[in-house]
Amino acid sequence: MEAKKVNIIHYIICAAFCLLFRFVPPFGGLTEMGVGIVGTFIGAVYGWIMIDMLWPSVLALVGIGLSIGMNNMMVNSFGSMSIVCMIVCMMAIGAAVKNGAFTWMATKLLTAKALAGKGWTILFVILILAWLIGFFNGIIMMMIFASFMISMFEQVGVKKDDKLVVIMFLSVSYQLMRGQILFPFMSTGLIYLMSYNNMFPNSPMPMGQYLAMMVSMGLIMLFVLMALMKFVFRVDVSPLSNYKPAGGVPAATKGQKMAVILFVAFLALNVLCIFGPAPIKHFLEQFGVVGICMVIGAIVPLLKDENGKPLGNLEELLHMVNWGQLMMVGYIMVVSTQMMVPDTGISAFMANIIKPFMTLPPIVFIMVVMVFCLVLTNIANNMLAAVLCMPFLVNFGSMIGMNPVGMVCLMFIISEFALATPAASPITAVAFSYTDWVSSSKMSKYGILLVTILFVVFMIIGWPLQMIIFG
Repeated sequence: MEAKKVNIIHYIICAAFCLLFRFVPPFGGLTEMGVGIVGTFIGAVYGWIMIDMLWPSVLALVGIGLSIGMNNMMVNSFGSMSIVCMIVCMMAIGAAVKNGAFTWMATKLLTAKALAGKGWTILFVILILAWLIGFFNGIIMMMIFASFMISMFEQVGVKKDDKLVVIMFLSVSYQLMRGQILFPFMSTGLIYLMSYNNMFPNSPMPMGQYLAMMVSMGLIMLFVLMALMKFVFRVDVSPLSNYKPAGGVPAATKGQKMAVILFVAFLALNVLCIFGPAPIKHFLEQFGVVGICMVIGAIVPLLKDENGKPLGNLEELLHMVNWGQLMMVGYIMVVSTQMMVPDTGISAFMANIIKPFMTLPPIVFIMVVMVFCLVLTNIANNMLAAVLCMPFLVNFGSMIGMNPVGMVCLMFIISEFALATPAASPITAVAFSYTDWVSSSKMSKYGILLVTILFVVFMIIGWPLQMIIFG
């Protein structure tokens, strides 16, 4: 694909924020370190939208390293387990991409009797699957869903930045993030629940009601999302509905079959690592996602395709790593960590923004807090948004005689509405990184629109529902 032509002024602006903004005098409760971190964040987001993913990410990592120390930057970015997973998972899923297994699977989905000619049903199946398995490693799941969708779009002839592509990349990100908080006993849902219970031990979050709220709102918002795609954004699904491969679906090659088996094994082993019987679960926990990927990677060269050649060469598979994607997620991991550090003053800066609104009537203030959470989760760490907003909601909920637990639950869901920029979430960052298929400007444009509409509809439905469920 032709390289994107970029005006040199964009590089200068990005570099100025990433490297020079740290010399601006501290303001608004930010420390010198905090000013430097905010500068790299602004520069990175600007660069991702105006340039590409790789160059701004590298510069932002250098800039944040100058503010917090290079060793600290390295530990919190490239030392992150998420980064290691992104690299080694190519051993597990790269063979499926290389041998066309995802293409074959996409063709089978498009032509299955129950789904053939039903474009909207195909999208519904993809989105509900993303929601239900979102509690797995969200970054890897986004990479898998993206690879599958790209194979599907290639099959039906959809092009870069088509509305179907952009909206589906955003929607799968949205579903995966909501899947992360679906269950109160694992993934982000468990972290949120523990944070709340530690902060307010006298008013613990009831797990049954939490799960009822997440399941009901998850299903409702899925149908809302589908309705928005069809009637508001007017996504054209005719390429999916009209797809008919010439000569029917070809039989899978030996290489494709072997790649599919390895891919299914990768998913199954990770499921057993969480839900398996105690002996199996304990055994697999010793490997984790990284170990499982490396074991599968060791098997790949030993298997032969239909031509008698190895299913994949490990060095070749590792060359398939998207370095722009990797560097961007690495920066997001380190900046998310630093936003929670008191020495930066970032949390105090955010709290100072919301304090002037405390004179508003309680019910109005609660709505302001919800909007603040929505904005904050799209420019900062969602955990930071939750930690900052929880005390305000609990205190004001008690003042107006309402059960604050339901409002906190609503806020948890809102903190996953992170679609506006690549910095909104590591999962969203992965979605933005497929620049051969989606441009950052288009993704941000539709991300902002989607988040805004979803938030309004969510509050209209969610507010009375939380009163019913939580009392």
